[in-house]
Amino acid sequence: MANGDMRYGRCGACGGGEVYRGEYVAQAGLRRSGTSKLGAKQPVFDAYVCAACGNTQLHVQLDAKMSSHIRHQLDWIPPQQSMG
Repeated sequence: MANGDMRYGRCGACGGGEVYRGEYVAQAGLRRSGTSKLGAKQPVFDAYVCAACGNTQLHVQLDAKMSSHIRHQLDWIPPQQSMG
């Protein structure tokens, strides 16, 4: 389990245990930052929302086509040792 992963019922921002799950349907498709729409598919995300502070995480279940789209069309963020 990754630190701050709200799928396990704990908010990574405030530490609270008031995490609720719903669904978020993307209306515009997934695109690279600052560009036009890349895909017409409307992915459905599991949305995890902390009722105490409003922190939200979105998780999508990937199929092979969506994984390929992400790898070829979006900007990769290399892992870093720390956020600061």
